[in-house]
Amino acid sequence: MIIFLLFLFSLLTPPQILAVEPTAEPTKTTNVDEIKKIREAVQKKVQEKLQQIVTPSQSVKSSIGTITDIKDNQISLEYQNSPQQILVSDETIYIDTKRNKTKLENLKAGQEILALGYVNTENILETKRIVFTDLKTLDNKKQVVIGKIVDISTLYSTTPIFTLISINDKNNQYQIKTDQNTQIEDKSGQKIKKLASGQKIIVILQPDKKVNNTFYASKIIQLDTETPSPTPTKKENN
Repeated sequence: MIIFLLFLFSLLTPPQILAVEPTAEPTKTTNVDEIKKIREAVQKKVQEKLQQIVTPSQSVKSSIGTITDIKDNQISLEYQNSPQQILVSDETIYIDTKRNKTKLENLKAGQEILALGYVNTENILETKRIVFTDLKTLDNKKQVVIGKIVDISTLYSTTPIFTLISINDKNNQYQIKTDQNTQIEDKSGQKIKKLASGQKIIVILQPDKKVNNTFYASKIIQLDTETPSPTPTKKENN
């Protein structure tokens, strides 16, 4: 009897259905967000590369003047009643009047200098090299030009005559003469004997009174260390 009742109870009791949680379908939102982030990162890199290509490289600039004040990494100069500021850093090289390397600590108010470097976004010269100089040698007839040698010859002279194209104005060319009194040195202040086509230099020059459209270089500083084109040699008569 008991067995019959249990059997009957089992028939009347509805079967229990185990609740099975449905498997969540993978959401597409996560994948879309990841793809979007990757695309944005790629676009950023592309823009950076394009900016490097489009933005022209900095040109070397120069400043001359008498030091009026030195404060931390900033030096105040004055030249022909015109004040200006330049910045120095741990990378700045200092060359004294004897062409020896020196230190920032040896600069003082009243010292006359020639500064070379690059102008930053605030229009201040970030100086890479400072040369002690005498501004009396830089009279109104002399000027400082930074450019690239495009042609050099010694065919008709014992000293080089070369053509210089200004970096700041490619339409401006200078026919420049040198002689045994021309000081030629590299960025570290060491004397060098030869110039070559392709070199980037800074020149202190003045008009040649004897030859029209020609300048005389009193001092030349080689700015780069790239391998230039060979210098033409003087032809010998057979």
